[in-house]
Amino acid sequence: MDKEKQTNIEEQETSATDASLNTEEQDSKREGGEDKRIPYERFKQKVDEVNQLKEKLAQIEEEQAQAKRQELEEQERYKELYEQALQEKEEARQEALSLRKIDGLRQAGYSDEQAKLLVKLVDGEDDEAIKASVEQIKATVPVNDGFVDPTINNGPGAKPKEIGAEDIAQKQFERIKDKLFR
Repeated sequence: MDKEKQTNIEEQETSATDASLNTEEQDSKREGGEDKRIPYERFKQKVDEVNQLKEKLAQIEEEQAQAKRQELEEQERYKELYEQALQEKEEARQEALSLRKIDGLRQAGYSDEQAKLLVKLVDGEDDEAIKASVEQIKATVPVNDGFVDPTINNGPGAKPKEIGAEDIAQKQFERIKDKLFR
């Protein structure tokens, strides 16, 4: 029931923020539609409001978790508290493992975006297994080397002139003929 109240509050706050942004956009369209952009001050104000609401939501969630923990302690449901602590521990372990995998990909030369995408392909629980998996990925998926693909309209580069054995022999003869015929 608390979660339903919380989601209702979130929806109301979000819709109020969205409504105020939409009102300003509609006013600019009615005035002739010359400037459809939101002024920076208004945008910053709305971003600050959203950030405050997120902080408030996190604080409420934390308070609810503490209240639930206290309620379980009062009712002497230590088994549920233990299971909850184990679940939190497992989540923290999974997050740390994910961060180690991303770090391994970054050290291999992948960008942040590539590392976030490729982290799903990295196997292993320890550092050695992660390194081995990263090496396999590196062999399959090339590292972003910073080079840009050429455009379509860019024609092929000039090809070097093909030199055969006869051409090489003629050049060598030209170099040494003065020494031979003196």
